[in-house]
Amino acid sequence: MKVHVYGNVLNLGFISVKMLRSKGVDAILFLDDSSSLEQDYPWWDDTSIDKDNLPEWIKYYKTFPFYLFPNKETNKMIQDFSKCDVAFVSCYGPMLAMKAKLPFVFISAGSDLNMIDLMYDFKRVLFTSASLKSKIKKTIKILTYSPLQKRAIVKHANKVISGAGYQYKNFIEKNGILHKTLKLNMPKDIKNYAAAFDEELNEKYKKYKVVYFMLSRHTWVSVWNNYKGNDKFIKAFARFVKEYNPNVLFICSTKGIDSEKSMKLVKDLDIEQYIEWVDDMPKHNLKRYQSLPNMVMVDNFWHDKWQIQFPGDKEKPKIGFGFGSIESMASKRPLITAFTDHEFYGNENPPIFNAFTIDEIYDAIVQSYKMENSELLEMGERGYDFIEKWYDNESPENKILEVIEQVYKESFNAK
Repeated sequence: MKVHVYGNVLNLGFISVKMLRSKGVDAILFLDDSSSLEQDYPWWDDTSIDKDNLPEWIKYYKTFPFYLFPNKETNKMIQDFSKCDVAFVSCYGPMLAMKAKLPFVFISAGSDLNMIDLMYDFKRVLFTSASLKSKIKKTIKILTYSPLQKRAIVKHANKVISGAGYQYKNFIEKNGILHKTLKLNMPKDIKNYAAAFDEELNEKYKKYKVVYFMLSRHTWVSVWNNYKGNDKFIKAFARFVKEYNPNVLFICSTKGIDSEKSMKLVKDLDIEQYIEWVDDMPKHNLKRYQSLPNMVMVDNFWHDKWQIQFPGDKEKPKIGFGFGSIESMASKRPLITAFTDHEFYGNENPPIFNAFTIDEIYDAIVQSYKMENSELLEMGERGYDFIEKWYDNESPENKILEVIEQVYKESFNAK
């Protein structure tokens, strides 16, 4: 069985191909210039790889694919992609697999599944806090991409995989694809996330009892952004430091369209002395921070008015784990984040500081600060065990390959 893989948000495709090849599958990763983010390319994680030094199982087409009217390089990619038995795709991959006339499994890496709702996509662009220029570019992309993406997923995908609870009522059931949708975890290279203890960074940060590191990009002003809720953590943290005068540091990345608004909020709350701003960093550098025993990771908390964007989930938001949360626990670090999607994990409670409201976030910060380092480390170990059970490539719970093989057999028998 030959499998072609496309879609590399946070190196999902890269990880998937390595997993498939380790299991004896002839798998090849297809890359192009569809993402402007370095984090979506293999060299973000693996320093032995760069765009001019790729292994034979990665094909890189230096073009932005326009599937409505494909250029010469995109047509070549479509032709090359077609030379396999089955495709495993995310992002714009459904359009590529449809053009290549392949049976395929689509795994949603985020909002790529949401593109099947054209009106939702328009609202998301119209009401976002992005610039006018960005809104115009995104509107053009919606007009040219979303109808094709919807047709590819709804009519042509053999199987759809989603690990995001909020997508079920709001997109999957609404568009009639529940019968071919599976709720499965994305394959992750769990055993390789933990990094060796970093002496240099430890010297810099060992004077603090706890260092809080916010992973998520800053997109919180509009509910139509990516509902990270950074402002809720900043407000809770401000309350904490003013009440406790603690020996702590809060590290924030400068990424995200609302990062300047977060900086202003920090200044308005008069907590600048507790904040360190850092540039977005490759995973191998982030792992250095995650090696420190006094590091507590912080992910996202959603928007308090989530119902506006996801009316199918009125009672409570369906919040699962983003990539950052998974990788934090895989790195054996304690984690503060919002989480409600317990049924996806057999109603198991993950060993995290679970918080959604500002008051809950404040309580989580206080609790983590009062814990001894040994307790934080023990919590990190339990977090690793949880993630290994549900996400590890080698775990029995990982059924990605089983689904790909099923689609291959069904398509082979149909010929």
